[in-house]
Amino acid sequence: MKNDVLKKSILIISLIIVLIGVISCISAADNVDSSEVTMLTLSKGGLLIHYPSNWGYSESTSNYSIMAISKLDSVDSSGVGQVNINFEKKPLEGEFYTYVNDTYKSMQGDSSYDLISSGGVMVGNVNAVEYIYTSNQDGVEKEHKAVWFEKGGQAYVLLYSAPPQDFEDNLYIFDYILSDIQIT
Repeated sequence: MKNDVLKKSILIISLIIVLIGVISCISAADNVDSSEVTMLTLSKGGLLIHYPSNWGYSESTSNYSIMAISKLDSVDSSGVGQVNINFEKKPLEGEFYTYVNDTYKSMQGDSSYDLISSGGVMVGNVNAVEYIYTSNQDGVEKEHKAVWFEKGGQAYVLLYSAPPQDFEDNLYIFDYILSDIQIT
């Protein structure tokens, strides 16, 4: 008799788990955006990236920018993407790590920047340095994730920027690009 009760309990628990799984799948299917997002390719300045079609090529005001993309629904009335990724290539002056660290040391004296974290990461098979920080320029707050690496005497920086409320929601695109980037 104990075996029958145990078997019925296991059967009921199994049915509940299956029912929860089916409801979760139906709920997830209802939340899928029906518009198709395809992957696009952009190659410039020694970098090749793949990015989703709900992002687009954009202009950058940086003199060192080799390409930039912005989330299309974040472009404001003046045509500036508020959620963007900028790819820069700068002539390396001196030793790479000293050059990069000096860049952030100069920010420490500026109260409009706040360094959150820094450390070593990999971009493909290349050693890189990551900095996460916030900025407040003329009342406009942004959160940034910058990843620096060296190639051929050049310092590359990939900079993801977004308003704080949009930063985490779009960070996966930047992380995907970093994991998939080809350095030519």
